[in-house]
Parts: sequence; C-alpha cells; structure tokens
Amino acid sequence: MDLLPFLGTLGLGALGGAVAGSIITQVMTNARDRRAQRVAFVKQQLEQFYGPLLAARREIKARSELRVRLQEALIEPPAVGDIDAHVRAMDANVDDENQTFREVMMPRYREMISIFRDKMWLAEPATREFFGELIEFVDVWDKILNKKLPNWIASRINHTEANLHPLYAHLEETHDRLRREVS
Repeated sequence: MDLLPFLGTLGLGALGGAVAGSIITQVMTNARDRRAQRVAFVKQQLEQFYGPLLAARREIKARSELRVRLQEALIEPPAVGDIDAHVRAMDANVDDENQTFREVMMPRYREMISIFRDKMWLAEPATREFFGELIEFVDVWDKILNKKLPNWIASRINHTEANLHPLYAHLEETHDRLRREVS
C-alpha cells in the first residue's frame, strides 16, 4: 500500500481544518472585541452623561416634591396658635423656596446644560433632540429671575417644568435600557 497519497490527503484535510479553525477563532475574537468596545462605550455614556443627568433630575424632583408638601402643610393654619406667626412662617418658607430655586435648582439645571454641551458625543440621537427645550427652560427662568422679563410671561408662553417631563422620562428609560445592556 502506498502511504504517500493517503498522507497527502491527510495533510490537506489538516491544513483545511487549521485554516477554518483560524478563521472561526478570528471571527469570534472580533465579535468579542466589538462587544467589549460597545460595553465600554455604554459604561462611559452611563457614567458621564445619563447618570449625572438623571442624578440632577432626581435631585430637582426631590426638592420640588418637598416644596409642595411643605406648602400644602403650611396652607392650613394651626387650630390653636398665633395666626400672625403662621403667616410669618408661610412668608419665610416662600422666601426660602425662592432662594433655593435661585441658588440650588437653577444651578442644577445649568449643570444639566453643561453636561449636555460637554458630553453631547455620548448622547443618543433621540436624547439630543431635548437639548433645545432644556436651554429654553433655563434661559427663560434666568431672564425672569434677573428681571429681564416679567413673571407673567411664563404663563403666557406656557413655560412650566412640565415641558421637560418628556426629557425626564426619556432619561429614565434610556438610562435603564443602557444599564440592562451592560448587565
């Protein structure tokens, strides 16, 4: 029996198997590398864009809800006690809330604009659509607070935080989706 043709066939088969194995390994390695790059990018989106925006939004929401609860509690005068003291407490709370809005809330909104502007490249296309609404909200309030526009203009142009609710919902949904993707 002549072994040379048999060994030649065996050699070609082994060579073909080695080439196929190498190609499969390369395809799998490339897919793993692409997945790792995607996960790294999503982590960056979460850490530098969606996470900070959502945190600012949650702080604004918590402070707004507290403001409403305090206002509701202060509306009803105490059953017994000094009505003048109650009115003074209401006035003091209004002054405090105005100061909180100027010194805490508005800087948080401005911080959101800065994050958007500085990290826009991390935002998904649908998120970028909300940037103008956020700028409008902040600019109008800045003009009102700096007495460049009268207070009544806000109601005339339907300027309320409700205009930002679609942005807030989008941030929550996108943040949660990206977190699931990384997990």
